[in-house]
Amino acid sequence: MRKITLGNRMKQYEACYDIHILRKLPLIIRIDGRAFHSWTKKSRCSRPFDEPLMKLMAETTRFLCENIEGCVFGYTQSDEISLLLRDDQSHDTYAWFDKRLQKIVSISASMATYYFNANNPYERKLPAFFDSRAFALPLEDVRAYFIWRQNDASKNSLSMLAQSLYSHSELVGKQREALMDMCWQKGHNWDALSTPQKRGCGVLRRPVIVEGKFGPVERQKFVIDEDIPIFSAESCDIFEKLLASNVNVCRTSTVKQ
Repeated sequence: MRKITLGNRMKQYEACYDIHILRKLPLIIRIDGRAFHSWTKKSRCSRPFDEPLMKLMAETTRFLCENIEGCVFGYTQSDEISLLLRDDQSHDTYAWFDKRLQKIVSISASMATYYFNANNPYERKLPAFFDSRAFALPLEDVRAYFIWRQNDASKNSLSMLAQSLYSHSELVGKQREALMDMCWQKGHNWDALSTPQKRGCGVLRRPVIVEGKFGPVERQKFVIDEDIPIFSAESCDIFEKLLASNVNVCRTSTVKQ
């Protein structure tokens, strides 16, 4: 009978929880700030919308898109970041960490935490922390996922504006139209807010002219889009390109991380 070493026995315990997300399906990573209501208050962020915080969240999203294998799109609103990864455009497209769930959630959360804290613009350098979750979903539901998150962004945006103008008791039970009217009565038109304030920012690849060795050249780079459209089930250029199965937008690699 073959003797099992101590190391092998420990690795067997670990292997029971080394879950792999199914390959060749779109992968969503959602990263959230931990206790950010308290963090923003202690950091003396402006209400209802803090421009430095919104900018930092967008830049953190771009950093993640640039450094996570297979990432094709990022979306951020409030203290939340959603990333879309694809490994299904070709048979040899590499999946980030072979879609090992524990690796994906731990490293994506630590990457967001690192970049956010390293670029904290506030006088009080309080550490911020992020958690992460990841899951696969059918290609036809990717658009629905981002519609859901953007709807949540708009709902939160209106609530934050109203909460900056009225007390909690004055807002209890009020629905969207009533909240918009109440804001209007105080001289604030929610519809007139900037796109990032109302529905967040996107990060996606766009052609950019950069200075090359022999002059200007065009490169595909991740850029922050502060004028994203309203996501809907109807035609939307962003999702038409992201969900096209015949466009190889994922990076490929033969080196295992």
